[in-house]
Amino acid sequence: MLLSDEEITNLYVTTVKRPAEYFELYQVLPPCPVASWNYSWNGRDFPRTRIILDFRDWINKYGIVSNDIGVTCKNDPEVEFIPYTTLTEIPYPPNDLHVVGETYPSSFDFFLFSQTLEHLQDPSVAIKSVYETLKPGGYCFTSVPTNNIPHSTPYHYGGYNPMGLAIMFVHAGFEIKEIGQWGNRAYIAKMFEMGCWPDYAQIQQNGVVTNEEFNVCQCWILAQKPVLSNNKDDSRVR
Repeated sequence: MLLSDEEITNLYVTTVKRPAEYFELYQVLPPCPVASWNYSWNGRDFPRTRIILDFRDWINKYGIVSNDIGVTCKNDPEVEFIPYTTLTEIPYPPNDLHVVGETYPSSFDFFLFSQTLEHLQDPSVAIKSVYETLKPGGYCFTSVPTNNIPHSTPYHYGGYNPMGLAIMFVHAGFEIKEIGQWGNRAYIAKMFEMGCWPDYAQIQQNGVVTNEEFNVCQCWILAQKPVLSNNKDDSRVR
């Protein structure tokens, strides 16, 4: 069932639209907390930097501890910030996220897949399938480009803005806990000029990197499967 205009507006105002202070966060980067990156921001696609800082903050905010985590890549830096007992790696490819719920039904209390939706033929089907892998109350996190250069062609199909990401997760039955975004014109210009992904050193100006609300480059989401119901019609945004 499609959302009504009122539901769309409520989703945007209460969940997707971030306050001004959000865009002021981390304009001056703290020390890199990622052990697998040798605690250095250099040489990394800059939006991933901002994703990791939000991810770490959200894990702490919601006190998330996972017994069973499913990931598409065990080397994703976000994995370092989730306390877990058992990790199951389900790499995509060769595994098909469109049907992962059939292979791992109600198996995980956290599912992490980053930088993947733009490579899926039917992201809505895949998100619903990921939903089916989760136990009631389980969390899912993903990030996706909004503006990007073509990569992994021909398996690169597009990008999503924060509202589009939220809509897909709501239709799959999730409760939206957090939506994040980052981007600026300097990054966009340099990305298309160089044909690769700029890092902190290439876009910082006097140690500052701005986050411009209407120049989104990447967005990300933390969502939860409802505790009391598996019915997507019972889902609520926060």
